[in-house]
Amino acid sequence: MVYYPKHAVAMVIVLSFLFLGCDANDPPSSSMLKHNKMKAGHVRNLLNLNGAAATTTVTEKQKAAAPSECSQSAVVVSQAEAGLLPGGLPSYSVTITNTCLSCAVRDVHVSCGEFGSAELVDPGDFRRVAAGDCLVRGGGAMRPGETISFEYANMFQYDLDVASVACSCS
Repeated sequence: MVYYPKHAVAMVIVLSFLFLGCDANDPPSSSMLKHNKMKAGHVRNLLNLNGAAATTTVTEKQKAAAPSECSQSAVVVSQAEAGLLPGGLPSYSVTITNTCLSCAVRDVHVSCGEFGSAELVDPGDFRRVAAGDCLVRGGGAMRPGETISFEYANMFQYDLDVASVACSCS
């Protein structure tokens, strides 16, 4: 007769109950059903799977994405981490874009706090003119769809938001 330790017998019994309790044919729980419905709806919205044909053209999408009239919201400032300088100082990549497709913008002012950089930023592209006020391209024009890019280095990322613009629409 074979003798098994009590712990091994208990382990076999516990595992048997676990395997028997996990029947693949059981209906899923109500929370699982709700999650699957939400997931399916989300995919349906993303892929436009509601049965209606997609009638949006490229030009309609461009009009929806870009402001139809020149305004402060036509200029978009975005930034992202660009890595570390050799000394370990973080650097950030900034893009300033005129999203208006029919207007040039000029005198673009950006609220920038006490902006400063350990890495030279071309003052022709972006410079601080007063505390909390930076000027893009020396106040010169940005054509429709034009982007200005630069990098700066500092221990922290500055909040850069468009403060004002002047428009030249044709």
